[in-house]
Order: sequence, then structure tokens, then C-alpha cells
Amino acid sequence: MKAQKWMSMQFFGFFFTFGIFVPYWSIWLVSDKNFTPDQAGIIIATGLMTRAMTTFFLFPLASQYMSLARLNQFVVFISVLLFAFLIPANSFSAVIVMTFFISLLYPMPLAMHEAMASKLMERGEISYGRSRSYGSFGYIVALLLMGVVISILGEKVIIYVMISGLMIFALLSSLRAPSTLREKNEQAGMSIKKLFQSKSFVLVLLLCVILQSAHAAYYSYAVLFLGNIGVQPEYIGFLLLIAVMAEIVFFFISDSLFKKGQVTTLLLFSVTASIVRWMSLFLFDHVLIFIMSQILHAFTFGLTQVAFMKYLDRNIKNQFFPYAHGLYASLGLSLGNGLLTIVSGYLFSLSPSYAFLGMAVICMPCFVFIYLLKETLKDHDHKKRTGERQIHAN
Repeated sequence: MKAQKWMSMQFFGFFFTFGIFVPYWSIWLVSDKNFTPDQAGIIIATGLMTRAMTTFFLFPLASQYMSLARLNQFVVFISVLLFAFLIPANSFSAVIVMTFFISLLYPMPLAMHEAMASKLMERGEISYGRSRSYGSFGYIVALLLMGVVISILGEKVIIYVMISGLMIFALLSSLRAPSTLREKNEQAGMSIKKLFQSKSFVLVLLLCVILQSAHAAYYSYAVLFLGNIGVQPEYIGFLLLIAVMAEIVFFFISDSLFKKGQVTTLLLFSVTASIVRWMSLFLFDHVLIFIMSQILHAFTFGLTQVAFMKYLDRNIKNQFFPYAHGLYASLGLSLGNGLLTIVSGYLFSLSPSYAFLGMAVICMPCFVFIYLLKETLKDHDHKKRTGERQIHAN
């Protein structure tokens, strides 16, 4: 099987289950397990904090002892069992313990699949955007499917659809992986400290973490915001799907569109789009403005993702990919998002639009970081060229 097709199927398999888990899990905890919303919030927060530890520490560690292909299989097969154990667990303590163990393994593909894609990109075996678009497509399929299933069978069926989705993912992970991913990761010289010795990596990571974390107000309060401006509940889901659709289209064309783009230029577009998106929601309480801002998700989320991948492809050795993606997923998609959710919650309580103003303000210093990154990369290229001339002279 070609690497492009294999990687696309892995992205689809994981994000199909993620499209069930993220939006519907709190509903299942309240309706099937009869927990209060506060208890459900504690369980979900436990999962988010554990997820940060998983992508930051456990995934890079595990990748030293297993090939990425084998680790992918291990994670999904154990995840099926762990989710099955949730069915008989009825007490709050039992569910929160199971959530902890689930969150140690199940979210690992957030970083692992990006690391896989980076290795395949480095060897010219895949186009990242095309494969990643299948993940977004899987997420949409799950959202639409769950809406239909729940309307027919009720919320109690969520856990069974989740387990069924994981079994499909397990089947996809068992397909023969590209040889690049069956090789054990090189351990020589591997240390997270070496990544932080690179000033350009620190700046790129900081930029991407800020831009991804700034989605916190949107992820947590978009539904409430739309309700406040008079959108009927039955239309809210369709409005939220616009962002994912824009993301799919973007990922599908991004490889050809930004093939020769500089990382600093891509990040400049991302920062500008982020500030425009969040400021427009602050300034205008109108559904048409919200729809236009949803299209910008392609740049605030998608382009940030592509810029990070391009930086790694051009500047970081592949044995560091697990660490780099682990840091990105941990800080940008978990911890940073969680912290800014708290900030945006406080701002939302003052005024719904203030939450988006806060996200815009947080993105503004990124222009300074882009300038510093540009100078750092320019200095690095100059030293590299000078070193090459010295070698030729010798």
C-alpha cells in the first residue's frame, strides 16, 4: 500500500473517533452515567491534563522503544479495551480512574500521526496536506453520523459507537505500514534539551502554541456566543461545520499552494488571520460575520499546522520529530488551550465578545516573535553558507 494512502487512512481513523469523543463525551457522561455537569467537567479536565502528559512525555519515551507503526497498533488496540471497561463503571471514582488511563494512550495519535507524517514527508513519500485533510473529513463524518444516531437511539449509544469507531481504527492500523515507519527511531543523541538549544525552534513552537491556544474561546464558547446572538440551536452545528470544511479544502490544496513558502511568511499570514478572525467576532454580533470568520479557520488552525510541519521538515532531524510534535500537542492543543479557556471564561462572563478580544490581544505579540524568527533563520543560513565556503576552500 502506498504511504500516501496508508497515512490518510490513519488520520481518518483517529479523527473519526475524535469527532465522537470531543463534542459528545460530556453529553454521554451526563445522560448515561448520570453525573452532574460539574462532575463531567472534572472528568474531562482530568483527561485534558493527562493528555498533556501523554503527548509531552509518554509518546516521545515510547517511541524510543517501538517503531511508530507498532506503537500506533498498540495504542489503538489497548484503547478499545479501556473504553470497553467504561461500560460497567458507574461510580464517579471508577470513571475518573478509567479516564486517566484512557487519556494516557488514546490521544497519543495527536502527536504520533504528525510525527509519522513528518518522517514520510522528509523522504518525499507523502504530501502532508492531502493526507491530513482525511483527518478533518473523518471528524465531519463522525459529527454528522452521531447527530443522526443520537436522534434515533439516544445518548446512551455514544459509548458503543465510540468503541465501534476504535475497532475500525484498529483494523486500519493493522494494515502494512510504510517501511519508513517500521524502522525503530534513532536514539543516538536524542534529548529534548537539544531542541531547546535551537532558538528558531523555540520561537516557532512559541508562535504555534499561541496561535493554536487562542482558539480556546471559539472551542469552548462558540455555541453560547451563537445562542446569544439569536441563532437557533438546530442551525449551530451547521455553522460550526463550516470551519472544518474550510480546513479540509485548505489541507487538500496546501501542498501545492505553499510548496515554496517561507515559514515566517506562512506564520505571518496565520497571525494576521487570527487577529482579524477574533477581532471581527469582538466587533460584530452578526451571524454573517461569524460565517466569514469560520472560513478563516483554514488559516488560523490549518496554516499554523502546515508552518510547523514545514519548519521541522527543513530544520530538524527526524529522530527529534516525536519530541517536537509531543511538545506542540502538549502545549498548543492541551495545556495552552486549557489555560486560555479559563481566561476566556472570565472574559465571557463580563461580555461574550470580550472573550474573542482577549484571544486577538494574545496573538498581537506574535508579530515581534516572527521578526525575531526571521532574523534568527537569516543568521543561521548565513553561518551555514559561510561554513560551506570554508569547507570548499579547504
